[in-house]
Amino acid sequence: MKKIFALALLFFAGIQFCQAADFYVSFAEGKWNRDDFQIVKSSRFQMNGAMIQQKDHIVNKVPAGLTAKQLLSSPDTYCALVTKKKFSGNITVSSKMSFDYQMAPLIVIAPELGVSADGKYPEFREHFEVVLYYRGINVWHHRFRNGKQTWYRLAYLAAPFEPGKVYDLNVSIRHTAKGPQMIVRCQNNEFGCALPEGFTAKEYFTGVIACEGVNRFYDFKVTGR
Repeated sequence: MKKIFALALLFFAGIQFCQAADFYVSFAEGKWNRDDFQIVKSSRFQMNGAMIQQKDHIVNKVPAGLTAKQLLSSPDTYCALVTKKKFSGNITVSSKMSFDYQMAPLIVIAPELGVSADGKYPEFREHFEVVLYYRGINVWHHRFRNGKQTWYRLAYLAAPFEPGKVYDLNVSIRHTAKGPQMIVRCQNNEFGCALPEGFTAKEYFTGVIACEGVNRFYDFKVTGR
């Protein structure tokens, strides 16, 4: 009887483990496979970004010789690392991240990707950015109208976040009877919003973006439930 009970506990623990993460990587040196990801271009910037491997994290390449304040407005700090596979249904995406000075590491969720004008790179189309910075969290909805990228702030949280401190940012997409919703959690904070009317996508590419300064990423996880 005790043996059966022990086997049952292992079975359910195995189920919980499988449900814990559909996709997980540690960005520590030698712990992840770059082939699981793709660098995605923004239509707003040239393709200059890169992620540099450090011992226990990756960090975006930034121009040399600029002050922390000058980096805030430099387009050459931008780098988007996005999964090659898509995830479907209700998902939770999380990443442990930190920033220097003021901003701005983020989680990105993109229903589809396009191709850059020169045909060389995958490029964002409609997507959502959940951005951590020193004064809170912003949720930006990026769209294309007449071939031009536009964006607006869909939701936000006002709260202090410290440079140099590692935060675990979590973003959930939930499809409900009243429409799709996004729930954002970080530290002891939680807020949510309805996704725009007409948004019907149920499959997404997702990943992280570094911009507007030095940003570090320590892991990345996608859980479906």
